[in-house]
Amino acid sequence: MAWSIVGVAVVLYIFIWLLLQTRVLLAPVVVSTALIYLLNPIVTRMARHKIPRIAGTFIGFLLLIGGLTLLGFLVFPSISAQAAELTENFPEIYADSAAQIEDIIDSFGFNAELWTYEELEAFFNDPENQDQIFNAAFDRLGAFTSGVLEAILVFFLAPVIAFYILIDLPSVREQAEGLIPISQRDEVVHVSRQLGTAVGGFLRGQLLVALIVGVLTSFGFWIIGLDFWLIIGMIAGFLNIIPFVGPWVGGALGVMVGLVTGSVTTAAWAAFVAFGVQQIDNNFVSPTVLRATVRLHPAVVILVLILGGALGGLWGVLLAVPVTASIKIIAGHLWRTRVLAQSWEEASEALIAEGPYEPMVPRRRKAAGTVGGVAGAAATPSQGGDTATRPEPPSASVAPPPIRDTPPATPDAAPEPGTSEDRPVSG
Repeated sequence: MAWSIVGVAVVLYIFIWLLLQTRVLLAPVVVSTALIYLLNPIVTRMARHKIPRIAGTFIGFLLLIGGLTLLGFLVFPSISAQAAELTENFPEIYADSAAQIEDIIDSFGFNAELWTYEELEAFFNDPENQDQIFNAAFDRLGAFTSGVLEAILVFFLAPVIAFYILIDLPSVREQAEGLIPISQRDEVVHVSRQLGTAVGGFLRGQLLVALIVGVLTSFGFWIIGLDFWLIIGMIAGFLNIIPFVGPWVGGALGVMVGLVTGSVTTAAWAAFVAFGVQQIDNNFVSPTVLRATVRLHPAVVILVLILGGALGGLWGVLLAVPVTASIKIIAGHLWRTRVLAQSWEEASEALIAEGPYEPMVPRRRKAAGTVGGVAGAAATPSQGGDTATRPEPPSASVAPPPIRDTPPATPDAAPEPGTSEDRPVSG
């Protein structure tokens, strides 16, 4: 067990070191991985209906591009009109915001005078100040060039990488499995499937949740008559890709816009809308959409988001939760199977949140007449067999049933209606 933990730690250290050395490739790799997780279910489903993977990949990308294009046609006119209105009314909005900030500071006994819009405009129009701004921007030209290169890599390379991997994904998976020693292959494949279930479910689900939150926030702000409702709603939806961030940011922007352009009543209604959207997301949308994911406490999520932002900026924040979930699955599997002597399935059930999804390994049949539904059926090699033994190859004899404290099922016990005996075992 100790050597297993040391090995995992060494692999993680090498992975992080290589990630830092090749940081420029992080963005296209992350985006292409997200595209693969997003489109692979569609491509795989079409492949089961005898459609070649190359054709299914083309269709998947066409559906994605068509959906994004349709969304752009639907929202672009309203966004363009609201952006033009924001640009036209910005001097008035800035003056009202500065006055309210000064009033808040004065209420605490401090004296503050913020620049007026005319003073701010004169500062940026001053040639001397423009030279200073240009020099500061020139000093950061390297970072800007790196950002432009990263954006080009993401825009062009990520879809190409995702396209080719989606076509050859089954063969890539087989070749990767062939590199694993036979004695450890079943277990590594099992853990990798758990990782795919959790991380893929999180990525696809979080995108859908972000879309739903953006629509609900925009619709709520439109009902209360808030200015720039679509822009704020889209910002809230986009930032909801990061857990817990979208509704709070959308609510804060809604309250600020309500105070500046409307009244205290509008700001209060904006806060109510944001709170309602957050409650709907936490209690209905996320539990339904994120059906199979890793159990992470909200405090842990917040801490890893802060740590990810400190280490990797925006990409660190986006990767914080999936990476933490992956580490928990690997470390939790090793701990539960090596130290607690649990089976693979028991470790998976403890780590992956239960939901209406197909299990990655066959479940044991529940024989009638046992206490708590514990079966005496023998475990298959894919389940890890007995908790005290290693899985044997398919040609070997079946492992004996695990020792339980409950009495075994009687042979003549009839299964109750609706139990697992009445339906086929899911693969």
